Amino acid sequence: MLSLFRNNQSTTVFLLAIYTICLHLPALLGWVQPPEKLGEGDGGLLYQTFFGWADKNAALSAIMAAAFVYVQALLINRMADFYRMMEDRNWLPGAMYVLAASCVPDLLFLSPAMVAATFIPLALQRIFSVYRQTQAYGAIFDGAFWTVLAVFFHPPALWCVPMAYLGLFSLRSFSTREQIVFMTGVLTPVVLALTGYFWFNLADSFLSMQLGRCLFWPSFSLPDNLYGTLKISFAGLFLIACLLGFNIYYYKRLIQIQKYVTILYWFCFAGLLATIFQFDLRLESLMLVMPTMGIFLAYLFQSTRNTPLLELFHLTLFIVVFLLQFFPKF
Repeated sequence: MLSLFRNNQSTTVFLLAIYTICLHLPALLGWVQPPEKLGEGDGGLLYQTFFGWADKNAALSAIMAAAFVYVQALLINRMADFYRMMEDRNWLPGAMYVLAASCVPDLLFLSPAMVAATFIPLALQRIFSVYRQTQAYGAIFDGAFWTVLAVFFHPPALWCVPMAYLGLFSLRSFSTREQIVFMTGVLTPVVLALTGYFWFNLADSFLSMQLGRCLFWPSFSLPDNLYGTLKISFAGLFLIACLLGFNIYYYKRLIQIQKYVTILYWFCFAGLLATIFQFDLRLESLMLVMPTMGIFLAYLFQSTRNTPLLELFHLTLFIVVFLLQFFPKF
């Protein structure tokens, strides 16, 4: 199956769509139940406005989730191709993102973190473009703007803002004027949203919904049933396996790619912090981590030429994902 994505043909975009539908098929057909309804601390300003219905319509939520994951996979694959992050241009980053973003059933339905994850590759692509540029005010502003826009859908995504700031420092000298441009990109969406809500006498609602939901004390309440334990165990093993491949991702690569990989690790760390520092530990919050996991997993599958072994490993992951989705039926 992996051989289908080891090419740079434009027609593979249809195979990627089929791959996405296959992994989301149980949720699309109603065979998988969505996670519990969102709590009062979930969802940012724009999420509640545009997607507040998600916890009331499981079928439409599953369809929108598959569409979001597919679009995000295209964005991630375009970013990896544009900056030559893989040894060869192919569709592995997009395909592996789809696999990572479907690894547990909780990720098969629309959530604030899923919508926010759309802006992560957009922000990363603008941040990566700063490398060796003499003037990059537009890219710096855009990188900050896209990162903060994710916060309006998922407030804990605020952890990504300092990582974007540090990432710009690692790519090139970050002058005071450019830092001011970055802060302008951070404040612009905030000022615009606050002005709009103040105009309609809803400024207090804006502050409580956005600023009041960014940070919580860590919650480590583990599931009290076998199904929940299996899901969190598989997600944890999946993340650990990807993160431990640092030597594969980093060494023997161009300095430019090494810097990009470092930034990916920082954004991954931000996603983990956003997952942990919440009022409740929810697996769907891991969607902020998945854009980087997709690229790391693509590196793993491209690191060895033992094609049969890779196909077997991919098939095993594919089967485990489906077993988790159908586990309550057993």
